[in-house]
Amino acid sequence: MRLDDGKIELLAQKFRADHGLGEAEALNMKSIVRKCNILTVYLPMSEKACGLSVKSPQDDSFILVNSSNSKGRQHYTIAHEIFHLYYDENPFPHICELNGSSPIEKTANKFAAALLMPKDGVLQLSSATAFKSNAFPLALVLKMEQYFRVSRESMLYRLKHIGLISEDRLQELLAVQVIHSAKEYGYDTSLYNPGNEYMAIGDYGEKARILFDNGVISEGHYLELLNMISHERQD
Repeated sequence: MRLDDGKIELLAQKFRADHGLGEAEALNMKSIVRKCNILTVYLPMSEKACGLSVKSPQDDSFILVNSSNSKGRQHYTIAHEIFHLYYDENPFPHICELNGSSPIEKTANKFAAALLMPKDGVLQLSSATAFKSNAFPLALVLKMEQYFRVSRESMLYRLKHIGLISEDRLQELLAVQVIHSAKEYGYDTSLYNPGNEYMAIGDYGEKARILFDNGVISEGHYLELLNMISHERQD
């Protein structure tokens, strides 16, 4: 599948429209996977891994998210996997890594950026501030990444893609220490830390119960499955 940047932007807009989401608003990805009935589980994975997605012949969808990544990165991973589940013409189960280099992985990354950080939303947040692209203020970057709930890196590359910051300013801002700068400006830093370990969103418990009721698993195994997961929290 080869999509140019304009078509990817339109695809992200289509997903929002199809699911009753505003064109510019920030998304709560936990609410999205619940609304889309995508069973989503957070587990520790290897350092380079972000997650994976699987769709069954019955159209049951599953996303695995690396809980060792920052929460901002986790949100991006879910958006990336949504592309595979909804728009990938030839999806196959595979580990999606931080810097996937294949054409389809690059497309999924661009879709994730467009979905999480819609151009209209980014422009609305920046319209009240006069600046040059080589002097884009760090305070505004922090405001945006906190609003859209994404990592610093994702936010900066999206700003560069939209044309709001120069390459030189991009490199300057990438060199700024993320958590320290967030603290300096009074922001909560949980976005930049790992979390959600062993959390499951969706009908995980219901499916485990069905297996138990049908005699597929023992009571001990059923309780073990329930004890593996934690209750959903909103980030």
